[in-house]
Amino acid sequence: MYERDVKTLNKILTYINKIEGYMETVRSEDEFNRNSIVKDAVVFNLLQIGELSYRKLTDDFKKKYKSIPWRQVYGLRNRIVHDYDNVHLSIIYSTIKNELAELGKDVKLLLEVLE
Repeated sequence: MYERDVKTLNKILTYINKIEGYMETVRSEDEFNRNSIVKDAVVFNLLQIGELSYRKLTDDFKKKYKSIPWRQVYGLRNRIVHDYDNVHLSIIYSTIKNELAELGKDVKLLLEVLE
């Protein structure tokens, strides 16, 4: 029933894992801000997560599994895309440090239920 959604969740989890890998060596927000390679890689992967959550997950799936804030995930993508020059990196850093792991756990739990 949710084969497309399972594939999409796996892709989202892959992007989350990539971000966590990029951030392994980053010890502070200041270091994140100065490391343009890591910063660009993280932002790109956040964009991918947002895009997948909006365009690839089915509406039925998102309605059924409301425990994940799909609108906020896509909302971050919109802020980055439409106002990149004014995106506060502190928001990006805070999201990565405080919310990304929780999103990863939630996605893993959903995959366990669905597979």
